[in-house]
Amino acid sequence: MHALWFMILALAVLAIAYRYYSAFLAAKVLALDDARRTPAHERNDGQNYHPTSRWVLFGHHFAAITGAGPLVGPVLAAQFGFLPGYSWILIGVVLGGAVHDFVMLTASVRRGGRSLAEIARDELGPGVGVVAGVAILFIVVIALAGLGRVVVGALAESAWGVFTIGASIPIALAMGLYIYKVRRGSAQGVREATAVGVLLLLLCVVFGKQVQDSSLGQLLQLSETTITLLIAVYGFVASVLPVWMLLCPRDYLSSYMKIGTIALLVLGIVLVNPVIEMPLVNAVGAGTIAVDGEVFPAVVRGSLFPFVFITIACGAISGFHALIASGTTPKMIDKESDCRPIGYGAMLMEGLVGITALLAATALPPADYFAINTDPKIAVVADAKGGLAPSQAALAALDPVMTADDRRRLGLIEGQSATAAANKTLKLSEVLRLSNGSLAALGYHADPGSVHASELSTADFKRLGVKVEDLPTLAEATDEVIAARTGGAVSLAVGMARVFSGLPGMRTLLDYWYHFAIMFEALFVLTTIDTGTRVGRFLLQEFLGRFNKRLGDPSWVPGAALSSLVIVAGWSYFILTGSIATIWPMFGIANQLLASVALAVGTTIVLKESPRPAYAWVTLGPLLFVGTTTLTAGFRSLVEVYAPMTRDAATATMGYVNMLVTGTLLACVVAILVMSARKWRELLRLRAASV
Repeated sequence: MHALWFMILALAVLAIAYRYYSAFLAAKVLALDDARRTPAHERNDGQNYHPTSRWVLFGHHFAAITGAGPLVGPVLAAQFGFLPGYSWILIGVVLGGAVHDFVMLTASVRRGGRSLAEIARDELGPGVGVVAGVAILFIVVIALAGLGRVVVGALAESAWGVFTIGASIPIALAMGLYIYKVRRGSAQGVREATAVGVLLLLLCVVFGKQVQDSSLGQLLQLSETTITLLIAVYGFVASVLPVWMLLCPRDYLSSYMKIGTIALLVLGIVLVNPVIEMPLVNAVGAGTIAVDGEVFPAVVRGSLFPFVFITIACGAISGFHALIASGTTPKMIDKESDCRPIGYGAMLMEGLVGITALLAATALPPADYFAINTDPKIAVVADAKGGLAPSQAALAALDPVMTADDRRRLGLIEGQSATAAANKTLKLSEVLRLSNGSLAALGYHADPGSVHASELSTADFKRLGVKVEDLPTLAEATDEVIAARTGGAVSLAVGMARVFSGLPGMRTLLDYWYHFAIMFEALFVLTTIDTGTRVGRFLLQEFLGRFNKRLGDPSWVPGAALSSLVIVAGWSYFILTGSIATIWPMFGIANQLLASVALAVGTTIVLKESPRPAYAWVTLGPLLFVGTTTLTAGFRSLVEVYAPMTRDAATATMGYVNMLVTGTLLACVVAILVMSARKWRELLRLRAASV
């Protein structure tokens, strides 16, 4: 089956939904009115509250909500087959995600730009407000960890990617200073800065290859730990600086790249019309996925229902969006009618991102998809499944060529022979990061004189016990090691690069397209990191403000710095101690639980303010489905995923932390839903009595 017809169907459904369903919500359910003054005008302080052009704000909002979720979630969910993910993204975004965002944005604008926790406290009572505040803070930290883990995996050991993403920060700073200090915020200044900023960013992608091959490239091949710490520093700085200086211009810059890339990918899928190689539905076992008779390790654990919904997460509905829709965006809305394109329209665009990501990923051969997205353990001495060396004696060939890094990966001390590692296992990612000299000494097809790591041949992967199809050819073309790069980002970049290189005249540029796609994905994530950290510190400051009024002032720099530091430390801890297989399911559960909280609050608001109580079904319907699937997934994750982790000494601490966080979230959300139901019953009685 080919991708073209699925893309045309998705575009048609999204266009019809915006034209008719969002118009119904705007006119009937929410009754938008431009005569109401928005918080951006009432509290304009030039830092957090600032009237902004709807197109600039659309760019900021779209960039902020569209993190790694709609890119990575559908890619990881592709393990279940093509059809479950495609169906849920299309239905979920129209009836759930876009409604969720639109309602929360409008509600926050009408309440002074207040956060979801504060709105919950006002609408449902102080008890709900406290519980919601605790749950939301947990969710923000987990969400940022899940999204950050993706970009860390994609940029590790990639000088080209690190250079391009690093360059985007000073470019954005220069744009912000030019627009607001030199050109005083004029439309002409916005256009000029945008044109130059986009051009500079594209040049960074093009010349990133030269940087990678230079002496500077060695300095930019950073470990996952170093990248995590650098992202933490960036998130902290972006959270504290005035919104116009870095946050808004960087998001605006990245929104052009994002929307332009998605448009190009849609066009590429239409013109190239790739074959969808992943079956419609795959058989899911206990930690395995069966595809046309071949068995592969699962990318994420769990059965099709309910885990496909929490794995896809943001592409269909995202609770994280409620934080943006009640965080930075409502403080910059110029007039109420802007809520429709920014709230409902931006989420439809995110759904399209999810559809294109799914199509690009499922166009990969299944063997290559699983080889990229899983990191199986490989025996140092071959067993029945395969291994690094054919025998213990063969390991002795490593002794004269091993580097210090090779010794570390093999768990050897200085002077110890490689044969001492005979009984050990290594993750595939560690095997592929051994020096080319060591791999060549063991008979693998690696150039011992090469500066960069070389990808192995199909025969080499067969020796290791890993099934591949086109992966060695793709790795050679991208000039990167792409096997065992878990997290979904790399497989998506490969899928996108294959589509782009299929366009006329592009066949020899796959390496540039691959790194362009990595840059594109990292931009998505970093805009969520900066905005999410800022929203998190707003929430924390609101909470701290109950005890110390000064700490609750978002304009007070020491309070902003302290709150930002706490949020950054939280999500950095989860990135440094977890993997995509443990973080992403927890992120999906937390994210969908937050969506349930926002939909519960939205249902309360609609029951209070809409002319007809029946309109509450626009939020109550999605709440019933999302709440049921997510609570089920949460309880099953506690029993099937995190509890087993506590029985292994290596993962026990993380298992207990995950159980504590997930259990707390489940308890908080159940309490909120029970209290919300009581409030709805009260509101319905009052409406009935007034008739």
